Amino acid sequence: MNTLPPDPDPVPITPPTASERVITAFERLTEAGRPELWSTLRAVEDVLVDAKAVDERVKAGEDLPLAGTVIAVPELIDVAGQPSGRSVPEASATVVSRLTSAGAVVLGKTGAGTVAAAWDRTKAGGRGAAVAVALGIVDLALSTAGPVPAALNAVVALRPTRGLLPMTGVRACDGVSVYARGLITGRRALALMTGPDGVSATRTWPADVRLGAGEHPRIAYPQGLPLSDAAAIAFESVLKRLTAWGAVLEPVSLDEHTFGDALLLPTVPDHPGLAEAEADPAGGGHRLASCTAFANLLDVAAVTVPVLPGDRRPFGVTFLTRAFEDQIALDLATVCTDEPMTPYPEPGEDVVVFGAHLRGQPLNPDLTELGARFGGPVRTTESYRMVLLNTEPPQPGVLGGDTGLDGERWRLSPAAFDRFAATLKAPFVLERVELEDGSTPLAVRCDPAAQGPGLDRYDSWRGYVRFASTAGLRDPG
Repeated sequence: MNTLPPDPDPVPITPPTASERVITAFERLTEAGRPELWSTLRAVEDVLVDAKAVDERVKAGEDLPLAGTVIAVPELIDVAGQPSGRSVPEASATVVSRLTSAGAVVLGKTGAGTVAAAWDRTKAGGRGAAVAVALGIVDLALSTAGPVPAALNAVVALRPTRGLLPMTGVRACDGVSVYARGLITGRRALALMTGPDGVSATRTWPADVRLGAGEHPRIAYPQGLPLSDAAAIAFESVLKRLTAWGAVLEPVSLDEHTFGDALLLPTVPDHPGLAEAEADPAGGGHRLASCTAFANLLDVAAVTVPVLPGDRRPFGVTFLTRAFEDQIALDLATVCTDEPMTPYPEPGEDVVVFGAHLRGQPLNPDLTELGARFGGPVRTTESYRMVLLNTEPPQPGVLGGDTGLDGERWRLSPAAFDRFAATLKAPFVLERVELEDGSTPLAVRCDPAAQGPGLDRYDSWRGYVRFASTAGLRDPG
């Protein structure tokens, strides 16, 4: 019998080099034909010099998380050697230098005037930074304009808690936003820019900051806003999506400034034509910002996302959370974008749990009420086993053995971690475990002297609970 040879293993796709990505950026820039987006556009030769330097650093073995990422910077943020008002700064703003140190390449500086939207040139698009991101000319852009341009062009906007980003070299009082086509790219850039630079004043996270809002977060949303029909339909679609996901929605009056765990806002009430916006720049801008402008007066974090993945309609939503609760806003925004989210670099400690602290189990509130953030399921190496302890509620004790166990990773702020540790009574202890991914986080284990029926037939507490629900709590052996 004739047999065909097995299919060859797929050849890994080599990511484009920084030089290739810069060439692609200039090709898209030419195709777009939108010179009005830029106040200063760098010469292709100069940008390629920077890109080739990044490629050499990568070849030398440097880990550059933004290698080849093409970025745009607004006029009010300094870029070394690029005109900034009447001067040419010798050094870049800290937020820019941190991105370029991580491998990003600056394409140019975007203008502050109103331009046409990316997807409909008869409509207003706000600032050029958001349009450049939407058209794929750049991977991300910095901005001092806030969420409105992001909504008008269906891109993501992240504005962190004031003071988390150093403002050295930034000539704006409202802070810095990041525009990106996705939350993952934006969050990565935001994380790299965060932290003091020893020059400008910055803030640090409180020790007891909440990192998560639990499985059923309370989200307030305003009623009675003067939205266009299209904007109202889009906003309603997000409310339905959040409800299906498990959020508890609470209608409020916008002047109440009520948050719950977050406040959800339509980012813009309508989408005016470009001619209308240019005829009345002040009035048009005031109306577009009417849903979110008050947030500039509050100490909050904000994440703006398109209504649904791939949706180019200009009616995004903005999640506002209390100062320093940026992670909660990021996680809630993923419900609209279907993107996984990794932790923002706030201080904290990971803890792995195996028993009654798991989601849906009776002691899980000991974590969620402290603002712990669910980090996903984990599995240990085959070096552990469980015994059934005589506790109320029933819990397993995790000891050394020869079984791999399923658990969950949770992240707590420093103060929350201390309070959680205080809830653990003998024979429970916090000791490190080895996970399949090679990490060794702290975990809820028990004193090696603890005794109880062995649960060697089970590699998860939930598996035993399913058995016990039908067979009763008895010796499982």
